[in-house]
Amino acid sequence: MKGAVFFDYDGTLTDGPEGVNETTEATRRAVARLRENGYLAVLDTGRAMCYADHSGVEFDGMITSNGTHAMVRGEVVLDQPIDGEALGRLMARLDGMGIYYGIDNPEKCYARDLNEATFIRWLRTFSISPAVFRPLPSDGRPIGYKLSVLYHTMDEVERLRAEFGGLFSFDCHNGYPCVDVTARTASKGRGVRAVIGRFGLPLENTYAFGDGANDIDMLRSVGHAVAMGRHAQELDAICEFVTKRVRDEGIEFGLKRYGLI
Repeated sequence: MKGAVFFDYDGTLTDGPEGVNETTEATRRAVARLRENGYLAVLDTGRAMCYADHSGVEFDGMITSNGTHAMVRGEVVLDQPIDGEALGRLMARLDGMGIYYGIDNPEKCYARDLNEATFIRWLRTFSISPAVFRPLPSDGRPIGYKLSVLYHTMDEVERLRAEFGGLFSFDCHNGYPCVDVTARTASKGRGVRAVIGRFGLPLENTYAFGDGANDIDMLRSVGHAVAMGRHAQELDAICEFVTKRVRDEGIEFGLKRYGLI
């Protein structure tokens, strides 16, 4: 293989806040051509594996739940669930603050109340099927890889960071009141580095497309970092190129810009 291209999902392959809830035909065609040209195409997303494979794009592998689990061509190359005790403490704090959250697992996800309005609105905004979620088990904590925390104000996020920042990373979505929470040592970039190392890929032949703050480590882990046209301000300092917005076929444009398709 020549190299690899890593793609974020929300805000990169789709853009729910701008009404692009499914990948476009041009994006699907561009990724297919990329693979035909000898490059690994790897999804690197905050979504869990159980609801990340509905993009309509054929990938060689997936790094899911913000770099806590990675599988390429059927091989697990990274697996990092959250420590159970730390997860329990965070869940108790969120419950006490009245903040809703979902918990990712590669095989199934969990939420306390599957009919709660905030939860339903989040599912609809990001076109996530409610069928992948189960009620939280009554007899103990689930094995969790990432939490999607649906906060009310940024003050709540800052309070959580102050209390749990030594254990967890808090990465806010671009344009939606949701923060991804993973173990402090986890990141999308760690998943990227695991894949690059497993296949012995030269860094100069690796690329990544992203839009949000939780993509920073992914973008720093490749030879060529590309920001979508609508992106978090923090990406300006680390990306060598800004492609078009999702609605303007930014993936196809960016891959052509680098001569990959």
